Amino acid sequence: MLLAGGVDGLVVVQRPRVRDRLVARLRRRPLDRALAGGTPPEASAALALRAQRLTEPDQRSSMAGSLRRVMREAQEGPRPTLGRIMPSRARVKAAREELTRLAETLEDPGPVAAGGAAQAWILLTDGTGPLYNPASRITLRAGAARALRELRPWPS
Repeated sequence: MLLAGGVDGLVVVQRPRVRDRLVARLRRRPLDRALAGGTPPEASAALALRAQRLTEPDQRSSMAGSLRRVMREAQEGPRPTLGRIMPSRARVKAAREELTRLAETLEDPGPVAAGGAAQAWILLTDGTGPLYNPASRITLRAGAARALRELRPWPS
């Protein structure tokens, strides 16, 4: 069962349709951007499915591992890999504290907000973003700090 958009502002519980599952799989990038921009997961079944995937423990652990690999490679130097876009080493070194805290929070067993998880995912996967593009108008530190804030936006 998933939360999906309802009638007259009410949220209705329903099983996701095959179409919703396909949209969630095939349109990940726009769904991630919507979640990262603050669209609530319950706005559509496809968003709810994508949010569910981004906040699953195995996906969060994978993101944390990728962040740690990026930081390690920035220190040690990257392993030569054909056809791989390399992160900006200077930006990674400058954002080490924020990236470490982001990785730690992703691995914490507590709940996380889908918007913050989507922001972390976009940081890792967007080749035009601040991790890979030194000319990005957003710094990696700012992007990682925002994702960290949005992972747990509720009071402690």
